Amino acid sequence: MRFVLCIVIATVLSASALSATGEEMSLSRAQAAAAKGDQKAAAALTLTTDRDGCLSGCASRGHSKSQCANACRPGLCHTTTEQPYCVSK
Repeated sequence: MRFVLCIVIATVLSASALSATGEEMSLSRAQAAAAKGDQKAAAALTLTTDRDGCLSGCASRGHSKSQCANACRPGLCHTTTEQPYCVSK
């Protein structure tokens, strides 16, 4: 029983850690993180794009329209992708 409980606790903790390090953050959070020295956030801010450019690039990589619409919301930064970027309004 203790072994099962340990497995459940480990799973819950790792799932919460993964959700806390998602690929999205707000533009204001990225700016604050960059000001504190976060290199990925700073890189994202230098690659800020408009929504139309984001949608076009997303579609050209073969993603569905709904995936692109979700990923390219204005004010959203993707900091853990291969090439971090932010979508401006």
